[in-house]
Amino acid sequence: MSEGKIIEIYNQGISQVIDAIQKLTVEIKSQKAEIEILSKENKHLTERVKSLESQVNKNSNNSSKPPSLDDFKKKTKSLRTKSGKIPGGQKGHEGATLELSDNPDEIVTHTVDKCDICGESLQDVTPERHIIRQIVDIPEIKVKVIEHRAEVKKCPKCRRKNTGKFPDGITNTVQYSEKVKAVAVYLTQYQLIPYKRGTELIYDMFGISLSQGTMVNFNTDCYDTLEPIEDNIKSSITDFQETVHFDETGVFIDKKRQWLHVASNDKYTYYEAHEKRGKEAVDDIDILANFTGTAVHDCWKTYHMYSNCDHALCNAHILRELNGISELEKQNWAEPMKNLLIEIKKEVDLTWNIANALTLDKIEAFEKRYAQILEDGFKEDFIANSKSYYKNKAKKSTSLNLLNRLSGYKNQILAFMYDFDIPFDNNLAERDLRMTKVKQKISGTFRSEDGAKAFARIRGYISTVRKNGLNTLDCIKSVFTLNPIDPTLV
Repeated sequence: MSEGKIIEIYNQGISQVIDAIQKLTVEIKSQKAEIEILSKENKHLTERVKSLESQVNKNSNNSSKPPSLDDFKKKTKSLRTKSGKIPGGQKGHEGATLELSDNPDEIVTHTVDKCDICGESLQDVTPERHIIRQIVDIPEIKVKVIEHRAEVKKCPKCRRKNTGKFPDGITNTVQYSEKVKAVAVYLTQYQLIPYKRGTELIYDMFGISLSQGTMVNFNTDCYDTLEPIEDNIKSSITDFQETVHFDETGVFIDKKRQWLHVASNDKYTYYEAHEKRGKEAVDDIDILANFTGTAVHDCWKTYHMYSNCDHALCNAHILRELNGISELEKQNWAEPMKNLLIEIKKEVDLTWNIANALTLDKIEAFEKRYAQILEDGFKEDFIANSKSYYKNKAKKSTSLNLLNRLSGYKNQILAFMYDFDIPFDNNLAERDLRMTKVKQKISGTFRSEDGAKAFARIRGYISTVRKNGLNTLDCIKSVFTLNPIDPTLV
């Protein structure tokens, strides 16, 4: 074979090898691109699975989810600790039971007519004593119809006809009394019974046939009359110089999600339904903007926009979030922080009866432990989420968000430690809002804004009268008279 032929064959081989290498290079680049795409998809799916698992595992104990959304199959761990006491009354506790009445309404005597053994007649024998047993019963309920008659007399001198005057409020030929109206409002707005069932209950108990429209009219009249009293309640809360609780919850009004806001303390409760949740609603309500005491809330960012008052945060929310960090993110710093907050609360509860404040030594010790736990928490979170820390647009972890809040709002979180008049949590406002959720479960959503407004005003009045130790039914009854009871003046 000639030298030229050999060189030609060699060049052809080299060319084939180069082509193969180029094809392989292209294939490798394609595979690398595919691997990169799959890697990104896998990372996205991993984060998505983690997010979904976190959502599934959230409950009312480790997040802000309400108990009503808890899966009934899951057993949530209560934040309350065991007291070590047995159920029921404790040793030395004075029990309460039914007591004999000194003036019974009816006495039924069971006579002894003859001897059980010999049969001798005992009708003329005076009893030595009586063994008494009393039954507390409800009397037969019967509708009472009161007829008012106004006399008409003609003066024999001037021949003028003179008519007797009916009492105030009696204007129709036939009308319902204040008590009937009060019972209707009491059942629908306090006991949260739907209008149809309310009419059925009133008929079954009293024999009075009311239409649902009449029940609505009673509530509308009550709503209209309570306007000046509601203004007094609102002013009393706004002018209060100590602690007021603020919160809000979602409600459906006319098939739209809106918000019921509450501002309350130990004596007064004010509700207002509003289509917005944030600053626009708070400004329209016009309480927090003029309040100068201490506002207790759950760290909703809108509340912090108002600097004319002090702020204190709800630690019950923080305890639930700390549970979530421990259970869902498996970070160790959360449990010591939770235990510290609970320990401070116990110390405050013990000291409250004997002093007005904790000693400076105890406060400094608690603050030092608080700072150390935060330092440990930031380190642990950095290790757990180190890759995210270097990405400018990376979403912060739940634990980092909580750590930043614990650090940035330390004084507002520990406000209950510095001032014993400030509560540990915002449970008062949450209790005041809870019945709204119950109402929606029992009676459904609000069909109109007028219905929501009526509920807010009447319910705020009822809550206020109960906080002041007044009888709810008597107060509602007074609303239908010329002198409604104003709890702000009691």
